[in-house]
Amino acid sequence: MSKRKSPALVGVVNGERLLGEEAFSFAVRYPEQIVARARDMLGKDADDPTLIALFEQHGLPYQLVANPEREGAASVQIGEETYSPEELVGSILYYARQIAEAQAGGPVADAVITVPAFFGQRQRQAMADAADLAGLNLMGLINTHTAAALQYGIERDFANRSQTILLYDMGSGTTEVALVKYSTYSVKEAGKPKVYNQLEVRDVDWDDSLGGNMLDMALAKHFAAEFSAKAKLPDVDVTAIPKAMAKLRRQVRRTKEMLSANSAAPCTVEELYDGKDFQSSITREDFEVLAADFFTRAAAPLQRVIERNGLKPEDIDAVELIGGGSRVPRLHAALSEALGGRGLDRHLDADEAVALGAGLFAANLSTSFRLRKFGMVDLTMYGVSLSLDHVVLGEQAAAAPGAEALQKVRNLLPFMKKLPNKRVVRLDGVAADPLRFSLAYNASTHHGLPPGVKAAELADFEASGVEDVIKRYNTSGQISLRFEADYSGLLRLDKVEAVVEYEVMEEKIIEVPVNETEAADGAAAAGEGADAGADAKAEKGAEGEAKDAKADAEGGDDKDKAEDSKPEKDEGDDDSDANGSSDEEKPEAAKEEGEAEAEADAEGGAGKEEGAGEEEGAEKAEKAEGEAKEGADAGAGSANATDASNTTASAKPATVIKRIQVPKQKVAKVPLKVGGRGWLFPALSGPVRAASKAVLDKFVAAEAVKRDVAKSRNDIESYIIAMKEALETDELMQKVSTEEQRESFRARLTDEEDWLYMEADESEGAQQFKDRLAQLKDIGEPIKRRAEELELRPKLMETVRKQLELKQSVVRAWADTKPWITEEEREGMAKQLAEVEADLTAKEEAQSKKVDHEEPAFSVTEVATAWDKFDKAFNKLNNKRKPKPPPEPKPAADGEAKAEDAGAGKAEAEGEDADVDADTDATKPDADADVGAGAGAGGADGDAKADAGKKKDEAKKDEAKKEQAKKEEPKKEEPKKKEAPKKEAPKKETKKEEPKKAKKEEPKKDEKKGKADAKKDTKKEAPKKEAPKKEAPKKEAPKKEAPKKEAPKKEAPKKEAPKKEAPKKEEPKKKEAGGKDDKKSWSWNKKKGEEL
Repeated sequence: MSKRKSPALVGVVNGERLLGEEAFSFAVRYPEQIVARARDMLGKDADDPTLIALFEQHGLPYQLVANPEREGAASVQIGEETYSPEELVGSILYYARQIAEAQAGGPVADAVITVPAFFGQRQRQAMADAADLAGLNLMGLINTHTAAALQYGIERDFANRSQTILLYDMGSGTTEVALVKYSTYSVKEAGKPKVYNQLEVRDVDWDDSLGGNMLDMALAKHFAAEFSAKAKLPDVDVTAIPKAMAKLRRQVRRTKEMLSANSAAPCTVEELYDGKDFQSSITREDFEVLAADFFTRAAAPLQRVIERNGLKPEDIDAVELIGGGSRVPRLHAALSEALGGRGLDRHLDADEAVALGAGLFAANLSTSFRLRKFGMVDLTMYGVSLSLDHVVLGEQAAAAPGAEALQKVRNLLPFMKKLPNKRVVRLDGVAADPLRFSLAYNASTHHGLPPGVKAAELADFEASGVEDVIKRYNTSGQISLRFEADYSGLLRLDKVEAVVEYEVMEEKIIEVPVNETEAADGAAAAGEGADAGADAKAEKGAEGEAKDAKADAEGGDDKDKAEDSKPEKDEGDDDSDANGSSDEEKPEAAKEEGEAEAEADAEGGAGKEEGAGEEEGAEKAEKAEGEAKEGADAGAGSANATDASNTTASAKPATVIKRIQVPKQKVAKVPLKVGGRGWLFPALSGPVRAASKAVLDKFVAAEAVKRDVAKSRNDIESYIIAMKEALETDELMQKVSTEEQRESFRARLTDEEDWLYMEADESEGAQQFKDRLAQLKDIGEPIKRRAEELELRPKLMETVRKQLELKQSVVRAWADTKPWITEEEREGMAKQLAEVEADLTAKEEAQSKKVDHEEPAFSVTEVATAWDKFDKAFNKLNNKRKPKPPPEPKPAADGEAKAEDAGAGKAEAEGEDADVDADTDATKPDADADVGAGAGAGGADGDAKADAGKKKDEAKKDEAKKEQAKKEEPKKEEPKKKEAPKKEAPKKETKKEEPKKAKKEEPKKDEKKGKADAKKDTKKEAPKKEAPKKEAPKKEAPKKEAPKKEAPKKEAPKKEAPKKEAPKKEEPKKKEAGGKDDKKSWSWNKKKGEEL
């Protein structure tokens, strides 16, 4: 598995499957049982001429047999068992999967597989079956030339100019030539044009039997004739002897590779036949003469591609060579001659280009990778035609007994059509049941039929159910046959259905005006007024929604009707873009499988909406008089219903509600049952697939047993060798064991070694090796364990002692470094340390009494486990976090204290106001009396202020309860008063600090006196405060805004208001303080500041 290339070989030897390198090593010994070229057998019959010729030309000694369960498909008989090509190729794919999983380090399930361009439908399906047997999820098949072209273009830029190249691929058995054009295409992304590279395959040609193995056979036949002449065995044909031919084929391959770099090469084979050796050599000139026909054939596909496309050497930008067979120098010369002497290019890895391109294609299909966008367009290598055998309705010949049916042949999938591709064939007026149609290759193209295909027929189908459609709808409508060809080149029949247009009568509700003579009839129909009103409201209120629901339910059918009503085309609808999209392939409406389902699918949505609308309208009509608002929302329909029931009270013209039947066009899609022979090369399914899967599963299970046996045998063999060496050379092993013990164990190892090499039978399974290994370990492991203990014990005890001393010092320092660890915890940890130390001392004393070849008093593992447990407990305590400090006590503990503080703060502010007002009266006698009175009342007469507040609060007690509902009304009335202070406040705020400074310089006695008086007043009011927390922060407000001293007069009585309303009342009051009086205060403050 370490090589970059692995031989595609699979074999079965003695019931054991051999793959890859292992199969290659047995190919000479068992040439009949190691199968090569298994891929070339896919999709072919046992009597296929091309397959028989392949085996003869390459001297392959395989026995082909026909598989009776698969209509004569080729199988290979190996021994007494028979294996299908799918099983053999599936085994090789399983081997590749194992390599991929070993490299990826995990399971691999998805895969893209390359196939030759000349593979037809049957071969491609067989490859897909092989991948399924291998347990792979086939993401897609890709042609080898397309994969190589993708690898060539992915790293190049073709924005400046397009390129046309030729890819020449010669493998071991086939040769392909592809003409590829590289260019760019533009798409819009996020409204901006983006340019990406793309490749388009223009033409492909091949030779399915020409490859590097042909050169091997030319050399093998040459040396075989030379051997017969030298050995004087004229009647012996070495090429007909499988083992001799296997030896010779392997050697001539080396000779061919040497001739690619040298002018001559030897050929030596030991015991080629009858114990006789063979030795010879050949020059490159002689080799080229032997293979002259080969080089002529090699250039033919290239010449055909050039001629068909009218190319000249200067029209080709590059000629890339890939494939292992393309390294022959004479081949290069032949291709250069075909190109008029043009040089060849080798920019791609000849062996890995195809695999790398397939990997890029797989990554693009996978959701696990994100690659740069690169367009890719491949072609169909074979055209497919469609033959129809049906009777058309209305034809006289069809009605006559024994009349021949109408037969037509259509070009379903044209030759060299872009992939992927969707094709739709539509047939009108089909009367035959069943409808028969078949698919076949179009053999008129230059590619003809795929190799190994004897007949052009691909499939034969019958679509039944047409008569049921005719009986139900009186016509078969249009029959649609839908096909799809994917990137893998596989053509599939998606579905067959009948698309029928039919007409149904639907009830519709309308309003029509009536004249005065019909008014009596309208009044007489008053009994139907409620129903009429309901119908009117359903028509007006719900008809729009019902119509929308109908449109949603019938939109797909109408769309499909327009799509499927297109005229019949001979070649199907092939309007596909480079990415394979098709205008015909659009989302379809729900299919109708029966008459009841047809009605439900076509009419269900609309019918339900109409019914719901009528019921809702009736309910509204009954309540129309009591629900005027609903009648207005219902629209004109509700108004008309009211007019119909009371025509005399309305001035609008009278109307009457009528129900009429109107025709409605519907589209039904009825799937038809598909039967007949189906595909002539069906995919593996049912019992056939189960049998093939069982064969491979059996191989997988046997290989698992084989790996287990090999591992068990290797384990006991390795143990015997290792222990023998240890007993002889390991000093520790000698110290911990006696001479008698070593001699006894050595003798037992020798006996087991003799049994392993002479008597062991791998067919008995792996358990025998496991049992004997266990017996040897029962003797050897105790000695080995004692040696390990002897080496590790002193080191471990020394380490533990050092750690113990360190931890003891840490514990002693805890009292100073970590005082939060309690004394009880410190004493407990010190006690544990003492116990650990005592235990270590006891163990060491016990061990000192033992000799080395005895079992130790304690094990290293025991000490290490105990120490780890103690170490965790120590670290847990040592890492104990320092506790957080207790929170600081709050300044006020109860509500009363808070209320007292709040009142004291307010009283202090009022006291300061009193001092200021006193100064005002003294220094400015002509100041406003109201201001002085207000300030004096706030600072000196606290009791009178409280009484006034209580009276005012009683007057507004009822209003306070509805304060929340009327909170918006004062806000509308107050803006006039708020405007004045808002404009003046910013100008005067800077000057408020000056009087405050003056107040600080005044004697403290007056200030204390004012505070004491304020506290007395506030203590009386404190119990009535319900929101002290909200008022407390407002202590400093009076200090900053002197003109708002009048606020306390209005705030005091409102302290009993609800908790939520208190802050809402205070805000407008403070804003109201900015009235005329405040203006005077502001003017006074200004003058006072100037004087200061």
